[in-house]
Amino acid sequence: MKRELTRRYSVLFERRGVKKSFQFVQDLYRYGKLRELTSFAVWELFHRLGVFSKKDYLKFNQGEVIKLANNKLYDLEFSEKIASFFRSRRLSATRCDLNWKLLFINQVNGEIFGCLYADDRDLYKSIDDGKSISLVTSFPEVIKSIFISSQNTIFVCVKGALYKSSDQGVSFKKVLALGSPISYFRYNNAMTETPTGTLIIAEYGNLWDEKQNRWTKLAYLYFSSDEGETWERSDFLIKKGTNKHVHLVKYSKLFNKVFMADGDNYKRLWVTDALNASDLNNPDNWKSLTKFHIQMGGYTSVVEGDEKIVFGTDYQGGTNFLVETKDGKTFKKMVVPDPYRRSPIDNMVQRKSKNGQEIWANLPYSTANTKCLLMYTADSGASWNKVFEYNRATHKVWLISSSNEIADELYLSIENSKNSDRVVYKIAG
Repeated sequence: MKRELTRRYSVLFERRGVKKSFQFVQDLYRYGKLRELTSFAVWELFHRLGVFSKKDYLKFNQGEVIKLANNKLYDLEFSEKIASFFRSRRLSATRCDLNWKLLFINQVNGEIFGCLYADDRDLYKSIDDGKSISLVTSFPEVIKSIFISSQNTIFVCVKGALYKSSDQGVSFKKVLALGSPISYFRYNNAMTETPTGTLIIAEYGNLWDEKQNRWTKLAYLYFSSDEGETWERSDFLIKKGTNKHVHLVKYSKLFNKVFMADGDNYKRLWVTDALNASDLNNPDNWKSLTKFHIQMGGYTSVVEGDEKIVFGTDYQGGTNFLVETKDGKTFKKMVVPDPYRRSPIDNMVQRKSKNGQEIWANLPYSTANTKCLLMYTADSGASWNKVFEYNRATHKVWLISSSNEIADELYLSIENSKNSDRVVYKIAG
C-alpha cells in the first residue's frame, strides 16, 4: 500500500533510485513522516561515517546461525538440525504437535490459553503443558491478543473489541468496543496491570480515512479499576498530535511507573507515576521523555530485568536500536548491526533458564539487501546469540508466547511464506 512509507525508506539508503520522487516527498509531508526521515538520514550518516563507535553496536557471539532458505520445515532432518543447535547451547527445542498461533501461559496455575493456526477465532485451553487442548469458545473475529490479570481474569482481544471471563473461561462477555472495527492491543506489549489492580490497554490500528484523506486517529488509552467490567477512555495523545495509534504500555516494577510509547508521526516515550485509573486518566500526570523524534521513542517492544528496562525501536527501513535505562531517566542506545539494522525489534520475550534470565528479540522485517534475525542474550544484553537468519520474502518467524510472570519456556513459530508450511517449537532448559 502506497501509504506504508516506511517500506520505501530503504531505497534512499541502499543506493537505489526513488521512483516518483516528487510524489514521495509529498507523501512524506502528507502522512507525517518528515520527522522520521530526518532522523533516519542522520543515523545513516552516523553509521556510514563511523560516528557510531564499535562499542555502540550490539555484540554477537561467534557461533552457528540457522539460515532459513530451502529448508523443508516438516522434515525430520530440519527438526534434528534445530534440536542439535539448541543442545549445543544447553537448551532444548521440542517441536509442538499443536500449531499455536499465539498463547498465554498462566504462571499461577500452569494453564495455557491460546489459538491455533489457521482457525484463529477459536480459543483453546491446556492444563497439561500443551500436550492436549479443549475448546473454550469461539469469537466473531480473529483473536489478536490474550492477557490474564493477577485476579485470574482472562481477557481476549479480537478485532474491534475486548472480551473477559471471570470464571476460568466458562463464559465470556464483551466489555469494550475499541475505536475502530480493526483495532486491537498489540500482543505481549500493550496491556498491563499496576499494583492497585488497575488495568491499562493501548489501542493499535492502521485505518485510512478516505473522506478525510488521513489516518484515522486511534491513539486511545483505556483504564479499568473494576477488573475490566467498565473502562475509561483517554484521548490525550490525539490532542497532543499523535496521528495513528499506541505501540506499547508497560508497568515497571523496577521503577514503580508506567511507560507508554505512541506512534506513528512523533513516536514519543511517555512515563507517569500514576497507578490508579483516575490519576492515569489525567493528562497532566503523563510526561513525555522525548521532545524530538531523534531522541527515540515510539518503541514496539519492551522487557524488564532486575536492574534495567530494555526497549526495541520501530524504524523500519532506517537504523534500529536496543535502548536501555537503569533509572527511567537516562537512556543508553545500542545500534543493531548490518545486515539486520533496518528491521524494527517487533517483539521481545524473557525466559527463565537454568542459568538465569534470557531476553529473546525478533527482528522480522527485511529489505532487498538486508536480513531478518531471531536472537537471544543470556547475559543481559552484553552479547547476543543469533538463532535464525532469514528473508521476509521467504520466511516468517514469530515469538508467540506471553505470560503474567517470566516463564521457563518460550514458544516460537517458523513459517514458509511460499507454501504456508508452519511449525512451532517450545524452547526450554
